[in-house]
Amino acid sequence: MVNAHIVRSSEGEAHEGVPWLFKATARHTQGRFDFLVGTVDYFTGPPLHSHREQEDTFYVLEGILTLQVDDETFDLGPGDFATIPPGVAHTFDNIRNDQPPVKAINLMTFGGFDGFLAEEARLRRQSADPATFEELAEKYGATILGPPLRVKLGLV
Repeated sequence: MVNAHIVRSSEGEAHEGVPWLFKATARHTQGRFDFLVGTVDYFTGPPLHSHREQEDTFYVLEGILTLQVDDETFDLGPGDFATIPPGVAHTFDNIRNDQPPVKAINLMTFGGFDGFLAEEARLRRQSADPATFEELAEKYGATILGPPLRVKLGLV
């Protein structure tokens, strides 16, 4: 097969400390998209952020994923879908301690965000200061705009 990218259920690219398995990255799709399958553990979602050029899309497979888009929050359950256009503030989290990790698909259009997640995980292991994370986000076309959803909702 010419130019086909086949990835079996147990396969994909994993990065240490990243709970997402990359089924395809910009490298496989000529930059068009990243396709990730992963889990969102309790209270592990990212800070409020936006992407300059990327559309950030979610499809929930298992559990309830809470999504913030601008100032609104939404609970997404199995089969629910959300897509956030470039420039729109958003975040997500598993805010229910009575459920297992949420399983979801994340599609990033354009691709290339896998590098951010790998570098971010490395910085977390090194306990880097918050300014370093903001610089990293900017390098990958994202802007940190506020705290994680669990903080905004007063849960921690």
